[in-house]
Amino acid sequence: MTYSYLDSGGRFSYLRDLKFVGNKIISRNQIINPKGSETQVLEKSIMVSRIGSIQHSKIRLLTVRPEASEYIVWLEGKRYVSRMQLNPKKKNFSIELEGPETRWQGTREEVFPKGKYFCFFGQLPECLYHNSLLKNALSNKTRRLDFYVIWESYPFVQDILMKIGNKLFAPATVKFDGEIQGLLRYVVEVEGQVVLYQFTKTFELVKVAWISQGITIAPPGEEIAEDE
Repeated sequence: MTYSYLDSGGRFSYLRDLKFVGNKIISRNQIINPKGSETQVLEKSIMVSRIGSIQHSKIRLLTVRPEASEYIVWLEGKRYVSRMQLNPKKKNFSIELEGPETRWQGTREEVFPKGKYFCFFGQLPECLYHNSLLKNALSNKTRRLDFYVIWESYPFVQDILMKIGNKLFAPATVKFDGEIQGLLRYVVEVEGQVVLYQFTKTFELVKVAWISQGITIAPPGEEIAEDE
């Protein structure tokens, strides 16, 4: 699916590819700057998560477990790479970094905090759906449901976005926010900021608005007004 992507740097194309292989969700997102007959990739990510279940209060809950990601971004003409791999036994992510500066090289490990639901940020629509959080929020319209965002762009996200902590994992909530022009709107709060997601009634992503970051993702030719 191709979207129009608008931020402080201009207007670009945003490509979201999604496929299911067995019980795995595989996503690829790209931000592309068209230049005449050529295209320039500014940022791209691949995320792999597995659909499974966990034991909770004597019942089993359907969950999505993020397993691996690769994120590449070009900043001022320089290439930065972050690769993550889940280690189930240690309950952590091993992160391999590549970059022109020493501080963006080598490997590090980040331990999971205690929680039931974890989602790569770039895979939120699918992860929230398969964790049943979108349906549960729709059924419980006054509740905010808790989960953790995993920044697949970590640790470079702090240089790309404004006021986004310095952690791989960020506590977040999702809440149903009403129906607008036939679309279901949800509010995701993370790092004290609000991200608006709009879905069809079959939970297919249509639009995203992250107003504090000046980011809009919408079908080509459409916009999202702040007061929608």
